[in-house]
Amino acid sequence: MGRVGTYFGYQLVDPPVMPDIITAAKPVACGIPLGFITANERAAKSIRPGMHGSTFGGNALAARVSLEFFDILDELLPNIIHIGGYFRMRLTDLAKRFPFVREIRGFGLMLGVELDIPGKQIVLDAMEEGVLLNCTHDTVLRMLPPYILTEQDVERAMTVLNRVFKKK
Repeated sequence: MGRVGTYFGYQLVDPPVMPDIITAAKPVACGIPLGFITANERAAKSIRPGMHGSTFGGNALAARVSLEFFDILDELLPNIIHIGGYFRMRLTDLAKRFPFVREIRGFGLMLGVELDIPGKQIVLDAMEEGVLLNCTHDTVLRMLPPYILTEQDVERAMTVLNRVFKKK
């Protein structure tokens, strides 16, 4: 929901290929438990009552927050694209200085840094300095910053990552 700079990832493909089913959860209500599934007619015919349940089924608060989120998402998308591009560029610059960085990938504010080394200690060291990131598959640093990230925030993260990477 917006993280890649479009409402949904499938919209990054040109021309978009419309999926049969779309699911979303966490961002829909800004972290308050709420999720949804939407399907085209053909796919919806295969879902019968009782086949789909959810702990993210929602409540009045989550629904209201979601409506507010959708009211501002269009305003956030240009910043997500801009700052995400800036962040990716800065990560690419950083990667050139450290041979253990294999690849920078992702779109918008959903970025990954694939490493030739395990990333767990990098995550712990960055966290000690106030930068939160995750490591998936042992060697991929995953960046999922808030939608309101600024260039100054990116620069702070890059300073920390540069310092942490130098320890390797």
